[in-house]
Amino acid sequence: MFKIKKLRIAPPPESTVYTSILANIITQYKIFKLKFCRNVFFSLNLKTGFTLAEVLVTIGIIGIVAAINLPSLIHKWRNKVLETEFNKAISLASQVIYKSKTDIGLEKFSTYCTEYNDRYTNSQECYKVLYKNLLGVENQINYATENAQYINRASELIKTYNDKQIISSTSLAAIGVPIFQTYVLNNGSYVNFYINEHNLYIGIDTNGKKKPNKLGHDIFILKINEKNDFVVATTTKPLNLTEEELNNYTEGYIKERAGHPCNLTSNQKGNGLGCAYYALKDECPYDSNKKYFDCLP
Repeated sequence: MFKIKKLRIAPPPESTVYTSILANIITQYKIFKLKFCRNVFFSLNLKTGFTLAEVLVTIGIIGIVAAINLPSLIHKWRNKVLETEFNKAISLASQVIYKSKTDIGLEKFSTYCTEYNDRYTNSQECYKVLYKNLLGVENQINYATENAQYINRASELIKTYNDKQIISSTSLAAIGVPIFQTYVLNNGSYVNFYINEHNLYIGIDTNGKKKPNKLGHDIFILKINEKNDFVVATTTKPLNLTEEELNNYTEGYIKERAGHPCNLTSNQKGNGLGCAYYALKDECPYDSNKKYFDCLP
């Protein structure tokens, strides 16, 4: 008998359509993957420059920030310089007084210098020793050569603490003399001593002809304490007198000096005379949480 062989049926040929679609999908995926990775790589690692617009925007922002903060920084820096100069001037004046007191050999130098009969009898002796030691401490010429540089500041513009008034020697009387008639030191500062009103006054301008030239900023008036010969303020704690209270004073310079003010609102031409009190204590006149030179107007 003959065996009947089973016929093998060949599988149908693969569809060229499906193969083409699959290949296209794979190709697109690879392209997408390549582009994605390349973009991430460049954005994170290969960005080496800025566009003109980005540069201009950055410069503009920096300019705005600088415009806002620069005046404040300059103000703080200026006040710090004034504080340093003030401390140096006080140290200098203290050394001069101590040396002068030692030279004359008196326990109460200020009392001796301000002793008054029909005139201040001992004033010339005190002036001579004071200026000798002032120039000696500053390593300048000897007072005996009479070459110390003297200047008269009567024509200069000197203002009050809050910049509201222009002062003069007549508006302050004797207390203003040592700031309008003074001597120039090597470091450019001005210092003078003046005996009157039963006081030994000291006028200092810590930076000389440089601005701001204002009472309580770079210009201070002090005196020598009668009890211990220390450099002190011309008054105890200043008074902030009202306009009504000031009307009780009739004579010009007395009214301008009344209370020895150091405040932000006073229109007195002596506004700033009392600032030495606060500067020596390093205390702001109107904010107890701040130091003196940190709150200058």
